[in-house]
Amino acid sequence: MSGAPIEVWRGCANAWECDHVGHLNTRYYVARVEQALAGLARWLGLTDVNDGSGAHHLFVKAQHMRFLHEARAGAALHATAQVLSWGRDEAVVLFLLHHSNSGKLAATFRLSIAYLERGSRRPEAWPAPATRAASALLCEAPSEAKPRSLALDHVEVTASLERARQLGMRTTGVGTIMPEACDVHGHWRLSSFMGRVADSIPHLRNGEWRDVLARTMPGGTSRVGSALIEFQTVHVRWPKAGDGCEVRSALAGCTDRVTHASHWLLDPETGAPWAAVRTVGIALDLDARRSIPLTAEAQAAYRDASVAGLAL
Repeated sequence: MSGAPIEVWRGCANAWECDHVGHLNTRYYVARVEQALAGLARWLGLTDVNDGSGAHHLFVKAQHMRFLHEARAGAALHATAQVLSWGRDEAVVLFLLHHSNSGKLAATFRLSIAYLERGSRRPEAWPAPATRAASALLCEAPSEAKPRSLALDHVEVTASLERARQLGMRTTGVGTIMPEACDVHGHWRLSSFMGRVADSIPHLRNGEWRDVLARTMPGGTSRVGSALIEFQTVHVRWPKAGDGCEVRSALAGCTDRVTHASHWLLDPETGAPWAAVRTVGIALDLDARRSIPLTAEAQAAYRDASVAGLAL
């Protein structure tokens, strides 16, 4: 399968979208994915899922992302779309975010989507014209878009508020889904979801291992930070405006190269999960803008703060 990609978005990284370490915040990467998904839906002839006027909408069931080359303020970017698989009422679509000037891949995004009837929320078969159009985009995932430190098959979500309390997961986010954070169907937007996760991470209080790394790495460094390189989400339900969301998070182990963490987004009224997230990160030399390995001492500090065996 070698369907040619189509361009679905073109723009840049704005300064106000960049975070404290100087690169495009993850929520704004995902804002490009929202644009890309809408562009793909329009190209497939699924116009009613964009404007809210029709009887169907696209439900994002799962996401897998890899962040490859950072985008800093002013970077010219564009996104392309292809299709990895196309079933009766579900599909896996691929978006590649490119640095327009260098041709390097900034990030890759695999979205598992379903075609739902709006009222009943039952899966329905894709319209025949959309299936025909999708066939021209079928491709194999490039190596950069394949999971590296995470497994995507047979993922079971075990998240709940009760289990989070039992495990001692830290409360890292509390809030209400506001109307401006929702799409035309009233559901939480992809970028707003990612923003809630991003805003929760500082409350993990996981900086001690970075301090240990700065003290113990060969040669030392003036500034040590961290960055996400891989991200997996399983969406159980999408909340709507007015719903509450509580985030419980925990460190989940490391190697000498990468760190793992889990974030559960939960309904505080019922304790049931909205979504479960796993992240993979790296330690980052903020001056050289390169990844650095974790020393044995930094690994020990990270594992001491982790919840053993934590999954989705």
